[in-house]
Amino acid sequence: MNNYQSVRQNALIAFVVILLVTLIGIYFRPIMIIDETRYVSVAWEMWDKGSFLVPLLNGEPYHHKPPLIFWLFNLDWLIFGVNDISIRLIPMLFGLGTLAIVYKIYLALWNDDQEGAAQSIVVTAGTVVFAFYNSLIMFDVILTFFVLLGIYHIIKATQNPSRYHFIMIAVAFGLGVLTKGPVILVHLLTFMVFSFYFMKNRLSKDFYIKLVLSFFGGVLIALAWAIPAGIAGGEEYRYAIFFGQTANRMVNSFAHQRPLWWYLVLVPLLTFPWSLYKPFYTSIKKTVFDQQLKVLVGWLLATIVIFSLISGKQVHYLMPEIAAFSLVFTRLLTSSASSQQISSKMVGYSYILYGVVLVALPFILPKTKADMTFEPDIVAFLIAAALICMAGIYLIRKKFSSQQKMITLVSLSTVLVVFVTHLPIHNFLSQLDMSRFSKSIAILQEKGIPVLHYKKYHDQYQFAGRLHQPLIVVYDNKEIDNYIQKNPNAMFITYEKQKNMQKVNQDLIIEKTDFKGKYALLIKAKDYKNLYKVSSTK
Repeated sequence: MNNYQSVRQNALIAFVVILLVTLIGIYFRPIMIIDETRYVSVAWEMWDKGSFLVPLLNGEPYHHKPPLIFWLFNLDWLIFGVNDISIRLIPMLFGLGTLAIVYKIYLALWNDDQEGAAQSIVVTAGTVVFAFYNSLIMFDVILTFFVLLGIYHIIKATQNPSRYHFIMIAVAFGLGVLTKGPVILVHLLTFMVFSFYFMKNRLSKDFYIKLVLSFFGGVLIALAWAIPAGIAGGEEYRYAIFFGQTANRMVNSFAHQRPLWWYLVLVPLLTFPWSLYKPFYTSIKKTVFDQQLKVLVGWLLATIVIFSLISGKQVHYLMPEIAAFSLVFTRLLTSSASSQQISSKMVGYSYILYGVVLVALPFILPKTKADMTFEPDIVAFLIAAALICMAGIYLIRKKFSSQQKMITLVSLSTVLVVFVTHLPIHNFLSQLDMSRFSKSIAILQEKGIPVLHYKKYHDQYQFAGRLHQPLIVVYDNKEIDNYIQKNPNAMFITYEKQKNMQKVNQDLIIEKTDFKGKYALLIKAKDYKNLYKVSSTK
């Protein structure tokens, strides 16, 4: 097989993996609360109110995220009409673009290793966490594309400092900021530190001036939105987008606080299934680390350390590094290629272990204290367990004649991992669809009946119900009573845990839906004090 055929074959395999994982997500999952529903609802409010400069959440300026993904959703709706399917393909498109950039980065680092570059595409697509996030309405796969785009052009600029590469660095940085804020600097600056440190040839003063100008150009791209948005959104919104969010997240994150060692423990999961591939570890001992590998390994480790020092931690914060891990993994394997037959027993054993867990879960879950609003589908759990166990047995017994064949099969098995994760909980996932509940709210609003929401509202009903008015958020009984006096026909949304539902007067419930292990309840606002049989107050 020549190099062109190898690249085409690997690109096709990677495309199939990402596409199937995305379709599995679309088929099994509604838009998930709270994050996905929030982001789609923000885009919906922009569309509904024509507020394309300032994102809105429940009618108020939304400063937690920049607008690029919301603009993309609005562009999608302009082309295909308002829907919840085509927008879920947008992260996937950036994921496919990321695969192309991974290939180009590999060749930029090792231009004589076409085979390794082709394999890096499949390794990236076959990393379970990366593949899975292509099916989510999140910012991180999009950010990953811009991070790796910037890294590619930084590498190329050191090899050939043409104007084009510096312009593209500016574009990648600017659009990365518009995707998720200045956090892209953590990824790019860390890479540059290691890249310039290990570089054999010293760069000219002119190079650094152009590089600084590139980042300044990226800042101008971001400011082209931020300045007019800050003026239009008001003083509080202006302060939040320029200072508040970045400072709060970096110094003392208000959400997702985790211990210092959290990412270190999760590394095997973040790089699964390749973290369980034994030849990868034997190749570390055999490989002489060249300049390029030192840069990549230093960048990956340093970034993990930096994000570990930030109090707020989530798996997807390291998505660019998860994708870039494939470069190190593939290069190490191709640098120490073995002529012996290859196996992937540890991956197979992990699949069998997962199958055992799937068999046990439907029997263990009902005996735990966890709030469950669904009945486990035992048959679905057993089918999923059987499928993943059969894949595990095959991988244990199979001997591969080449790294390419092994990588291809393990990468394709990622689709199965995602499928068997969704299948057993299909009935739980289906109950998370809030369309009916949200449409009941829309009908009330169309009749001119105001709807109150008890405590913090995450905008979860705006898009699902295509609501045109915000909900009225109330925090205590006094606020509720004052509003009822002015609007005796007002409705009220509150939440209750499943274990407390026996205390609830069921006759007062007009509509209910599952909500993160609880039930969202829609009642008449004037009945809120009578909702509980035991107590007259919430």
